[in-house]
Amino acid sequence: MVRRIGAGLIGAGFAANIHANAYKRLPNVDVVAVYSRTAKRAEKFAKDHSLKAWYTDMDELLERQDIDVVSVAIPNYLHAQAALKAIEHGKHVIVEKPLTTTIEDADKVIEAAKKKGVKLMYAENILFSPSMRRAKEIIDEGAIGDILVVEARESHSGSHSPYALKKEYCGGGALMNLGVHPIGAALWLIDSPVDRVYAEMGNLYHKLEAEDHASLFIRFKNNSLATIHASYTVKGGIDDRVEMYGTDGSIYVDLFRVSPVKVYSEKGYSYVVEKATISTGWTLPSVDEVWQLGYEREIEHFVNCVINDEEPFPGGEFGKRVLEVVFAAYKSVEEKRPQRL
Repeated sequence: MVRRIGAGLIGAGFAANIHANAYKRLPNVDVVAVYSRTAKRAEKFAKDHSLKAWYTDMDELLERQDIDVVSVAIPNYLHAQAALKAIEHGKHVIVEKPLTTTIEDADKVIEAAKKKGVKLMYAENILFSPSMRRAKEIIDEGAIGDILVVEARESHSGSHSPYALKKEYCGGGALMNLGVHPIGAALWLIDSPVDRVYAEMGNLYHKLEAEDHASLFIRFKNNSLATIHASYTVKGGIDDRVEMYGTDGSIYVDLFRVSPVKVYSEKGYSYVVEKATISTGWTLPSVDEVWQLGYEREIEHFVNCVINDEEPFPGGEFGKRVLEVVFAAYKSVEEKRPQRL
């Protein structure tokens, strides 16, 4: 018989909701409890997902013996603290992006997981989206030859959450909160260490504490190139695309602006797609974002690694590599020159 796994959620917001829904699709997982600093949010989340318990004390959740795995889905600046607590309690941990907000904290989390002998996974859902997985299979067949350039982006009109918009909570701006996704995709697709990073950023529209737009170039040691865009200046829902150009062909993946369903409505309706602000006129509603964006397969991979005692990918080291590119980009802007890794 397949071992049953108990899951706990640290966080009761948007990302935690997606993780809970992904866990519930797996036949061998019980979603047990949720933690939030706010009792009202924790109680509502537990009710919505039919959980056994909710907590405003993280340690109380982590002390439960019926919880094996924990999703860390709280504001960025708390990722390291929560992950370390979960690891101390012997829980296997999957941490939402970014892994942490400093390289030093990333090292602490990675080392703690190794020392405790628990699984640590970096939650980069794009790597598990069905469209990206299919693209990678085609690349691995050699269909487009050697990859020369990856162009990747994630952009939308901006978050309403103060935790996403304030530098002290997020660790940066659009690059830290959105850009980690296309950076992760590029690092996954181009199998080579990064040589150097050059970036340009600014507050082009929102006038935030940190950047609302970032564009960067990554040169890899095998001479391949990636261009990355992350922005809070794009309206009409999330623009999430990856383009791959090789010596013998190319592949285009659009994760959001495609749908088998097309709707025209003069009255509007409840939900189109993440960050879409209107639902009138012609729209392309998401059919199943948990599946389409890779969350279901991501969580399934994590749980299977725990059951089979295998190392998850991407792990903590991959999350740290993404952060190294992010901070090289910030330093590039500060010094107005490329940065070598």
